[in-house]
Amino acid sequence: MATPILIDTDMVADSAAALALAVASQAVEVRAIVGTAGSVSLNQAMSNIGRVLDALKPPQSPIIGLGLEQSGPDLKDRRHLFGADGLGGRPQPSPTSQTPEHFERVYERAISAAPGELVIVCLGPPSNPAAILESTPELLRKVRRIFLTGGAVWCRGDVSNHVEFNFHRDPKAAARILGSRLPVSVVPLDVTSLVCLDQSHLAHLAACGYRTGEVPAAMLEHALEYDGEPTYGKIHVAPVVTLGSLIWPELFMKTRARLQVTTDGPEAGRVKPAIGGDKAEQVDLLTAVNAADLLENVLESICHEAFVV
Repeated sequence: MATPILIDTDMVADSAAALALAVASQAVEVRAIVGTAGSVSLNQAMSNIGRVLDALKPPQSPIIGLGLEQSGPDLKDRRHLFGADGLGGRPQPSPTSQTPEHFERVYERAISAAPGELVIVCLGPPSNPAAILESTPELLRKVRRIFLTGGAVWCRGDVSNHVEFNFHRDPKAAARILGSRLPVSVVPLDVTSLVCLDQSHLAHLAACGYRTGEVPAAMLEHALEYDGEPTYGKIHVAPVVTLGSLIWPELFMKTRARLQVTTDGPEAGRVKPAIGGDKAEQVDLLTAVNAADLLENVLESICHEAFVV
């Protein structure tokens, strides 16, 4: 039986690739998508959700929620990497006129429809689930698990030496979720940085004959050509790794740890393992991935091929 999921995202090209994987996979069913700011503005993220859905044409349309912006000093976006629109600047269908609902209503509808089963897959800054936790904490206690994409625990960050982008955008939200005692899995930069796509992977996707491959291949081309980290000609796809950890958990190693987040100052968003303390606040922290098998599974799933490991 497919796992029902709610995707919370600042929809840009790497999140579009994760959505393509979710649409192609028989292991998950996308019940809802909620937008947030992050790599692009909230308005752009909401437009992108509609554009990607119209391009992918999933068999069932998820409900769409309008989430939160973030505020704070020196917040960065990632338009330099993903293009001014976040989707590589390639022509895409104009979004349909589906009117998004308030994100709290979408969370309530999705969780109530699958209590104890729904998984929240947070691909961008965790502002929306943290706001739900503050306003309606009992609602999130009905979810099966929350996956967070973010944090740089032992590796170098992508904002500064110790700080990763998603947690930097809303460090207080990250701290709130990590201290919530909810079933949380953290997929940090330590793991997501081990998985990269190159031109051969995009060519595989583009030639597969399915929208789920063709759409993200076109959107990721801009990021592939960006002359920056990780290296020219490669692109990290952290959202794909997060969704992959839900679909193929056997390809990952994890530990239990209590994590502390710096919430203010120049290192806002920095994550450190905390020694001792209340074990009820420990989360699942992914520490390693079989990158080769994960990439093979992702490509073959998106392209509807039959040799998934």
